[in-house]
Amino acid sequence: MKKFPKDFKWGVSTSSYQIEGGNNNSDWALWEEKRGIEKAGIACDSYRKYDKDIEALEKLNVNAYRFSIEWSRIEPKDGEWNLEALEYYKDLIKKLKSKGIEPFVTLFHFSLPLWISEQKGFENKKSIQYFKRYTEFIVENLGADVNFWITINEPVIFASLGYLDAEWPPGKRSYRKYLKVIKNLEQSHIISYKKINEVYKKYGWSKPAISMSFNNSNFEAKDFLSRIYIGIVKYIFNYSVINKVINYLDFIGLNVYFYNEIEFAPFKEGNLFFRKVKHDNLEKADVLGWEIYPKIMYNLVTDIYKRYKKDIYITENGISDTDDSRREKYIKDNLRYLLKSIDEGASVKGYFHWTLSDNFEWVNGYKAKFGLCYIDSSSERVLKKSGEYYAKIAQTNSLN
Repeated sequence: MKKFPKDFKWGVSTSSYQIEGGNNNSDWALWEEKRGIEKAGIACDSYRKYDKDIEALEKLNVNAYRFSIEWSRIEPKDGEWNLEALEYYKDLIKKLKSKGIEPFVTLFHFSLPLWISEQKGFENKKSIQYFKRYTEFIVENLGADVNFWITINEPVIFASLGYLDAEWPPGKRSYRKYLKVIKNLEQSHIISYKKINEVYKKYGWSKPAISMSFNNSNFEAKDFLSRIYIGIVKYIFNYSVINKVINYLDFIGLNVYFYNEIEFAPFKEGNLFFRKVKHDNLEKADVLGWEIYPKIMYNLVTDIYKRYKKDIYITENGISDTDDSRREKYIKDNLRYLLKSIDEGASVKGYFHWTLSDNFEWVNGYKAKFGLCYIDSSSERVLKKSGEYYAKIAQTNSLN
C-alpha cells in the first residue's frame, strides 16, 4: 500500500453549465439551438438539488470539491447582479465547509453570458475589465470562505475549439482571433489575480492560492521531423500561456487526458505534413475514442514540475466509460504514475477526478459518461463501482 503525502487533497471536479441546468442565458444555450445539437436542459439539476451533490461527495470521502461559478447566472445583464444566484453559491460553499470539504472555485469554465458574447466575447478587449468586475463581485461576496481560486479553465482549449476548430461558440476559424483571445484571457487572469489578492488584503483574510487550469497534452514524436514539429506544438499548447502568467500562479492546475504520437506523413489521410499515429494496441475511451495511456500522468507532471517548480494540483483527470468497466483500472493506473512522479520529487498537492456524476459534455451531449455516480429516477446520486473504489482511496489516502 502506497501512501500519498499528508494533507493531500482528494476531490472531484464539475463545471456549472454542465451540471446546474435550466440556464438559457449562456452562449452555449444559443449554440445548442443554432447547431441543432443535444441541449443541456436540466442537466444534473444541481442548481436546485446541490444537497444531493454534497451527499455524494460525502460518500466519496473527498476533502475537496472543484466547481465553477456560472457567470451568466451571476451577471445576466451588463452590471446587473443576480442575488438569488449569489445566495446559491454562498450556501453551497458554507455547506461544503461544514462537511470539511474544501471549495476550489473556478470563475470561468467555458460558458459566457449572452450580453458578453454579443460583444464578441474574449475577442473584445473590454472583456478584461468585465472579467475583473465580475471577479471583484464574486470575491467580495464569497472570498471569506474560499482559500483556492482558479480564474480560467483551459484557456487554450477554449480558444482553439472556438476560434480554430469552430466546434464551440462562436464557431470561427481565425488564427489571428485565436491569438487575440489567448492574449485577453492571459490579461484577464493577471488582472483578476491582482484583484483577488487586493480584496483579501482589504479584509485581512489569509492570502489565497490562485491559479488557472491547463489542459496539457502528451506529445511524442515517431521520427526526427516530427520532433521539430512537436517542439513548436508543445510550446503553443502546453507552455505559451503558462510562460506568460507564471508570476501570477500560486500553483499549477493540470488537467490530464490526451496522448498524441505524431509522425511525418505528407499528404496522407488528408493531412498536409503530419498526422496522429493510430495505435491498435492502446485501449480507447468509449464514445469519444480518446486513447488511454496512463503514463501521460507521469510524463506531464514531471515535465511541468521540472520546468516551473510550482506546486501542482491535478484539477481534472477522467475517462468516458459507459458501463463503468474500465474506470477503476484507469484511476489506479493514473494514480500509480502520479505517485511515481511524487516519489521522484514533484510537489503534487491534490487530485480531482472528472467528474462527480454523469453530466452534459458540451458538443457530445449526454452520451459520454465520465461520472463516479449515476443519477437515478429520484435524482439520487448513486455511486458506481468505480466511485466506491475512489472513495476507499480518498478515505485511506493510499493506493493498493
